[in-house]
Amino acid sequence: MELKTYQQRTLDILAEFLKDLEKMKPDLAFIHLTKQPYKDEFFGEDIPFICVKIPTGGGKTLVGCHSIIQIMDSFLKEKMGHGIVMWFVPSEAIKSQTLRKFKDRKDMHRRVLDEYFDNNVMIFSNEEALRITRDEVEDNVCIIISSLDAFRKEKTLQNKYKVYQENGALIGHFENIELSDILEKDDSGIIKSLANVVRLSNPLIVIDEGHKTKTKLSIEFLKDLNPSFIIEYTATPRPESNILVEVHSSELKEQQMIKLPLVLESLSQWQNAILQGVLRRHELEKIAKKLKGEKIRPIALLQAEQEKEDERKITVSKIREFLLKECKISKDEIAIKTSTQNDLDGVDLFSNSCKIRYIITVNALAEGWDCSFAYILISVANIGSRIAVEQIIGRIMRMPYAKRKEEEDLNRSYVFASARNFNEAANEIIAGLESHGYSKHDMINSADGKKQYEFDVDRRINENFSPPIMAYENDELSFEDLIGEDFELAKQNTKMDFKIHYDSDGKAIIDIKEDDKWIRGAQKVLKLTYADKNFSKKELLLWLDKHLRFTMLEKEDKVKFLEKAIDNIDGYTIQDLSINRYLLLQKLDNVITEILMEHAKKSFAKAVKDGKIKVKQFEQFPAIITLAEEIPEEFNKNYYQKIDKLNKEEKRFVERLDLDTLPNIKFWIRNRAKKDPFYLQGWHPDKFYPDFIAVTEKGNVLALEWKGEHLISNEDTTYKAELAEEWGKLGNGKLHFFLVSNDNVDEVLNKIKAL
Repeated sequence: MELKTYQQRTLDILAEFLKDLEKMKPDLAFIHLTKQPYKDEFFGEDIPFICVKIPTGGGKTLVGCHSIIQIMDSFLKEKMGHGIVMWFVPSEAIKSQTLRKFKDRKDMHRRVLDEYFDNNVMIFSNEEALRITRDEVEDNVCIIISSLDAFRKEKTLQNKYKVYQENGALIGHFENIELSDILEKDDSGIIKSLANVVRLSNPLIVIDEGHKTKTKLSIEFLKDLNPSFIIEYTATPRPESNILVEVHSSELKEQQMIKLPLVLESLSQWQNAILQGVLRRHELEKIAKKLKGEKIRPIALLQAEQEKEDERKITVSKIREFLLKECKISKDEIAIKTSTQNDLDGVDLFSNSCKIRYIITVNALAEGWDCSFAYILISVANIGSRIAVEQIIGRIMRMPYAKRKEEEDLNRSYVFASARNFNEAANEIIAGLESHGYSKHDMINSADGKKQYEFDVDRRINENFSPPIMAYENDELSFEDLIGEDFELAKQNTKMDFKIHYDSDGKAIIDIKEDDKWIRGAQKVLKLTYADKNFSKKELLLWLDKHLRFTMLEKEDKVKFLEKAIDNIDGYTIQDLSINRYLLLQKLDNVITEILMEHAKKSFAKAVKDGKIKVKQFEQFPAIITLAEEIPEEFNKNYYQKIDKLNKEEKRFVERLDLDTLPNIKFWIRNRAKKDPFYLQGWHPDKFYPDFIAVTEKGNVLALEWKGEHLISNEDTTYKAELAEEWGKLGNGKLHFFLVSNDNVDEVLNKIKAL
């Protein structure tokens, strides 16, 4: 499944962090990437503890699965793709939902894991893990999905919970072990408990909805499990979280994942709230019937008050009766989902034969329930007295089929609330939105009618603009074009320097020094035993072939190269290489990439010389864009009405670019990486997106890349400047590239003035 742009961005940033961890400790790696302080009071400076902020509906679980792969593939490569991953969830409802996804081999989450780990994936609940065997841990990635409460207990109470209790079924894990100092003991010695099995594995810990681990006790029990890496996913990070990546709600909307804005209508009487909600649902269904190729049956969720002995309470039964008698709703269109009654059990709400259009609940849908057909929330109790709407508001946000609809009404979600006035309702709804990672900007008043979503921005300049990019024989140039169909990897030089780090018992055999990039306590000893593994050259080749993803290469050609490369590594057995396969994988990935880039550079030069590479216009900049985070300042020559957030240096630069002292600038655009249509493709696999593009009154097109002083002379910047120079040469004097920094900004602006 192709990832959304913000999901891929999250994984790209995580990959950068993991790469930095090869040469520096977690605190320095975090500061290097985020320019923010690192909070290490809980896990110290050696154990990475990071947070990814993604709003509800953003696919946190899928990103989490890919993150496991990335972390196991790099920072924890010594585990050889085996061992325990603890996946903590905040409630039993979410635990059941996650287990369903992960145990279903057809589900996309499980497919992602199975594909990478060659189906050597086992999924356990914390109850099932009480019978986990040593062989299962040594031969698989074992993901234990547990509620926080199953492990999160004070020391004095832990012996009352099964994960901490002596368990004869686990005795095999404790035979011939060396690391007993990290294990819990009693008067009889080491306790054969699941908690101790987890500690032995030095687990990767994933925390779903990390903000639920709010107390010090919640964090302390994680530390007690001897983790190797902790990554939390949440919509609302805690103050002590180290936020590596922050995804904004507008990014989810832009990627068609959610229905925004949320339209709020407040009514003083609960009966009117229901009547208006029913009417709106009926209108949405009429609109939905006009859609081509999609069947949507809009559903309204009705939130009742808690059942109490009080005639004034608007209970589930009162609402059902009102729907039947006053709204003339058929009883087979109404379902009840509460702690005592579940009409949704076994019901497929997406089925064409399903008739349910109204679901009455209190808070039973707060967690572990999703149906993208849910468009409307009707909260009937007065705002001041009812259960917090934040528990349920996230249930109406998801976009059906994750695809924007032609009819704008179907791209929005709706809340009808009983309140004394709009502001009272709005404050409650905003609190609910914020608890799911959204903000007040994501809500509009129904009285504003067709008001545009705040982060959707129109063009200021009424002119279509298609940027000139590299083209190869009339199509957009790709890296694959430069490799060509006739390239044979097997004919390239396979010589490389390679040193193993582990012997056949999994013990580190290198001398770890302070300045060595491999320094890390967890890497000194492998927890797994390899003496009895049956390694073969064929198995190693198959594994390397699968994990080296070069789609432009033929499989047979790649395997021939890999076989030659392995044969040319002197002094090591197949067992040595197999145990060190993740190190070998990384080395081969670098070697093959360098070979491909060297070939691509020669191909690029030849194609330019032969006139096969030119510049051509393809896609236009869109008429409307969705910003992630706008800055309040407006600019005169910005192509769009508003601009995405910039760092301080970039902002100072565009303020000068926008001034009247540059009257020749017609307009400029903030070029968004992997979103906008302007990029330069060269002999490196990744596309280069310059930070800004500007057009002058004379028709000159300027590509502008801002670089801080610490980046101005690095290898990546040198490549970008060299590639952009080639782009400029192809433009017959109309294309110009400028690498801008604090040192040369005046010089660059003077040059621009003449164009």
